[in-house]
Amino acid sequence: MEKKTEFFLSGIAMPEWLAEKWSTFASMTLSAPEERVRWTIALAAENVRRKTGGPFAAAVFERGSNRLVSAAVNVVVPSGQSLAHAEMLAIAAAQEAEKTFDLSHCELVSSCEPCVMCFGGTLWSKVTSLVYGAPGEFARQAGFDEGDKVPDWQRALENRGIKVRGPLEEEAAREPFELYRSLGGMIY
Repeated sequence: MEKKTEFFLSGIAMPEWLAEKWSTFASMTLSAPEERVRWTIALAAENVRRKTGGPFAAAVFERGSNRLVSAAVNVVVPSGQSLAHAEMLAIAAAQEAEKTFDLSHCELVSSCEPCVMCFGGTLWSKVTSLVYGAPGEFARQAGFDEGDKVPDWQRALENRGIKVRGPLEEEAAREPFELYRSLGGMIY
């Protein structure tokens, strides 16, 4: 029986454009961390251009093979759900696809440094690596409330066995925020 990936989690649907592209993405591998970050940044920018959500995207990749397990974009506003952050949805989709809460064989890649909620989700998902693009300051400058993480949040994750790498591709990572602001996107 073929494993089917659903784009509907706890009543939160991914935008149609992402669901339609999933068959193309499903067999994708990106070997370099910078490539994976650029890809999530491109998803975030596409989400903004299509006005289907906020300027954030995330994906879960299998470590070693670099196989894409899941991808998600921020859909807080269209879903009316505060938990609909890209990282949380990418983690949930990966756990569903892999049939386990334990993603210790995976890496979380995000277009932006995680907010306080996504920091917790990263920790509890058991991923062993987090790679991100934009520093949280970009999100704060755009008006987003990132919450109050522990000051040395990277070390806190690393002390729990999660290797952190970022910010990467900062210039490109700024684009989704600038685009969102120029299009008058809602700040939440």
